[in-house]
Amino acid sequence: MKRGRPTLHSQREIKEIILEYYEQNISAKVAARNSGINRKTILKYYKVWDTEMTEPSEDFMLRTNTTKEKAIESLDRDIISLNNDEKIIEYLKKKAMNSESSEEYERLTKLKLKIMDQRMKIVSAKINLIGTPTADIIINQNGGRR
Repeated sequence: MKRGRPTLHSQREIKEIILEYYEQNISAKVAARNSGINRKTILKYYKVWDTEMTEPSEDFMLRTNTTKEKAIESLDRDIISLNNDEKIIEYLKKKAMNSESSEEYERLTKLKLKIMDQRMKIVSAKINLIGTPTADIIINQNGGRR
């Protein structure tokens, strides 16, 4: 990343990049390392957005709702992928059983159990995320009070 004050267009792009890290609760240090953006710049925006959390704006509430929806969609994709993996493993287990390869069958069974465990964790995380109220709901429940 080049030094000096960025153009207004570049500032907007930088802000969007930083916002992605912020919305994923990634630390400023890690965001700086991964994005190449100065850590002080990232901290500046993080502080602004932290303030918005205590004094939420319409834009902030929209972003939190959008972030929640994206996270739920991501979990859905993970669940689908694990379901597909499980089908493949079932097919391979049948082949291993037919070829009388007990070691391969046991290995695949263990792998299937790991996939089932991972899917259970993801489903649980999705349920928790769906049940978590967003900022607009909390504000409405408090009658507009913070």
